[in-house]
Amino acid sequence: MILLSISSLTKSFGGLVAVGGVSFEVTQGDVLGLIGPNGAGKTTVFNLVTGITPPDSGDIFFAQRRLARLKPHKVVELGLARTFQTIRLFPHMSVLENVLSGRHCRMRTGIVASMLSLPGKALEERNAIARAMEELEFVGLADRWRAPAGGLSYGDQRLLEIARALATDPRMVVLDEPAGGMNDQETVELRSLIRRIKKRGITIMLIEHDMGFVMRVCNKLVVLENGLVIARGTPEEIQKDQRVIEAYLGVDD
Repeated sequence: MILLSISSLTKSFGGLVAVGGVSFEVTQGDVLGLIGPNGAGKTTVFNLVTGITPPDSGDIFFAQRRLARLKPHKVVELGLARTFQTIRLFPHMSVLENVLSGRHCRMRTGIVASMLSLPGKALEERNAIARAMEELEFVGLADRWRAPAGGLSYGDQRLLEIARALATDPRMVVLDEPAGGMNDQETVELRSLIRRIKKRGITIMLIEHDMGFVMRVCNKLVVLENGLVIARGTPEEIQKDQRVIEAYLGVDD
């Protein structure tokens, strides 16, 4: 089943064409890596897919729902969550509170119930806390739930962002350089975490510059250069693709 379909997607910033007609699909259950040299347009594609930036043209469908021009919170409600290249946590809030902020999109009692402290609101809040703690346990941060998020190590902050994304009950998570800034041991643990996320039936799309990491966790790759798709296939196929080799290593004049 095709979960995410991107068709002829374009985005320019002034005279700079960041994405010049990108098309590809993500099948349910994939771990798809979006790779390419710096400036290839990878993060711009992520921003277009998740509603951060509106496309100039083209279409995006997720679970057969059109995403183009939806606000980010609406994209999350449909089941597509993300992390960011630059960590975006609430540093002065606790680890638990950060994960609860992701859970908010699944809470249904309104402001009146909150003001009146109705039983339904209290039950929903208890359930949200329990669910958030499950995700903290899943990523290995349950014992730090009281700590301020800003006090975590860089690698643990990455894991906290993933826990927050998982708390939204996603069908797909989009991870922008999840291994960025991690040491070797943290990277090994992240690979294991991604495999465990996949076992939960959650589809994954990621950007990552660590090619060893990409080749170990992804079953499919899409390669961008100058805002265009230059290759797609399995890691084995991409490693042998001459266009990809030239994009990364250059060619003689």
